[in-house]
Amino acid sequence: MTTLWLTIVLITLILGVIFFFRFKTWKPLMLKTEIDSKVNVLDQKITVGMEGKTVSRLAPAGKAIFEEITEEVFSQNDFIDENQEVIITKIEGNKIIVKLKK
Repeated sequence: MTTLWLTIVLITLILGVIFFFRFKTWKPLMLKTEIDSKVNVLDQKITVGMEGKTVSRLAPAGKAIFEEITEEVFSQNDFIDENQEVIITKIEGNKIIVKLKK
């Protein structure tokens, strides 16, 4: 009797898996949207040598403002406190590297 139930369960399981994949019953569960946004797109006005002021603490990343444009920036060496004068030393792709203005 146990063998009969085991056989019925296995056949039902195999048919269920075949049905699940063959008739694409998983399609409604799939994510259909595409993500086409970009992260940290730089303003074209930002250039190397610009001077600005930190809005938040750079540890090593934070926010700084350059001519009314607020951008995410990264400290070149150490942590930089809030409201410090900084200068852009390098732009690598979408990453702005700054250092303290002396």
